[in-house]
Amino acid sequence: MFKRSLRLAGLRRTLWAAAVLCAFGAWPLARPAGADDIQEYEVKAAYLFNFARFTEWPSPQEGPIQLCLLGHDPFGSALSGLEGRPVQGRTMHVRRGIAVGDIPGCHIVFISDSEERRVPLDVRVANTYPVLTVSDIEGFTDSGGMIGLYLSDQRVQFDVNLAALRAANLKLPAQVLKLARQVVNARGQP
Repeated sequence: MFKRSLRLAGLRRTLWAAAVLCAFGAWPLARPAGADDIQEYEVKAAYLFNFARFTEWPSPQEGPIQLCLLGHDPFGSALSGLEGRPVQGRTMHVRRGIAVGDIPGCHIVFISDSEERRVPLDVRVANTYPVLTVSDIEGFTDSGGMIGLYLSDQRVQFDVNLAALRAANLKLPAQVLKLARQVVNARGQP
């Protein structure tokens, strides 16, 4: 009986790991002429949804998961499909064009490249709250951001700043961290 329950637990872990791998697989981008940005941001939108699925916030939350965009919106209609989708027993709500003062009401903040000069301030404000910060700005995790999205070999990949996650009292499962291109500490060192 004990061996059977161990096998079932092992099977559950394997199935869960497979689900995480499918959810976060570094999707290759098929690039028909003229559709590069649209497809790239559709994949990045899927990553944001999956980060919402797997992030553990510090206390029980109520109401919708707030996915907020700080700066200009590079996603176009790619985020529209996330509106109202179930996430962790709640629904997702997308808020575009927020200001820094709106960050405390968010669960996830995507900081767009129009904010590049203000990243240190944006991250400093966001990291005082249990808010997951994500961006595709080069060196984002080195600047204190939590998750940096990168396009490499026609695949979207991500880096994680584990110290920034911990400082905000957020957790990502080990299976997600294993899929990261790089997990860095507070000073950008692996």
